[in-house]
Amino acid sequence: MDAAPRFFTLMATGQVESAEIPYCQNAYCKYEIVAGEDWQILDGMDNGITQVARQSSGPSRVLVWNFPLDVTYRSTNAYGWPQLVISVYGVDALGRDVIQGYGSIHLPTCAGRSVADWCISAGA
Repeated sequence: MDAAPRFFTLMATGQVESAEIPYCQNAYCKYEIVAGEDWQILDGMDNGITQVARQSSGPSRVLVWNFPLDVTYRSTNAYGWPQLVISVYGVDALGRDVIQGYGSIHLPTCAGRSVADWCISAGA
């Protein structure tokens, strides 16, 4: 008699694409995927940092990262569903890191393509 699997897997692939931050010439993102105790990472990285992007010269003034995310988790229950936490830092004229904003969003709960356009909270 075969026992049914006692876990499920979650695979998430995506990217941190871009941001519009007024008065910010250069910025980078730090990300972390935070999950509950029962969640075990099987593949990929649950944290990272992008390259420093420079604001485009066009009218939209967008900072573009196109930073890939790819992670696989295993869990026995949905409690503590993984969340993507992003912090955006600008670099001032003296080369210091200055927080520009932050935000978090749960990873998608169903299969398929998801697009998350969201606003991050402004830094102090």
